[in-house]
Amino acid sequence: MEVREDGTIIAIQIPARLFPSCSLSYKEPEAGERVILGPLSDFPTREWRIEPAPQQPAPYFIRVPDRELQLVMSPKPIFPPQLALASPNSDLRNAWALLPVKKDQLY
Repeated sequence: MEVREDGTIIAIQIPARLFPSCSLSYKEPEAGERVILGPLSDFPTREWRIEPAPQQPAPYFIRVPDRELQLVMSPKPIFPPQLALASPNSDLRNAWALLPVKKDQLY
């Protein structure tokens, strides 16, 4: 992730800062729209805003900048569960913990 001074996330990518990588994206910013982890070449790079939940230091809400939408686990009974955009609320079931990823070292 790369963060601007105003808190906007440039992109959420796996692996970060490598090309090609997968980007957390969506087709249109609408409630119920599925969020996709796909190759940067297949989906547009989207900006996100990460806001701390009232129960700091964690968790966080991941929101679409300039829209009343946030990243949630889809309420649809789908397996495996999918990510979707939904109206924002402060329900901690829609919050995310941001943890550093540790690489395994091979000896």
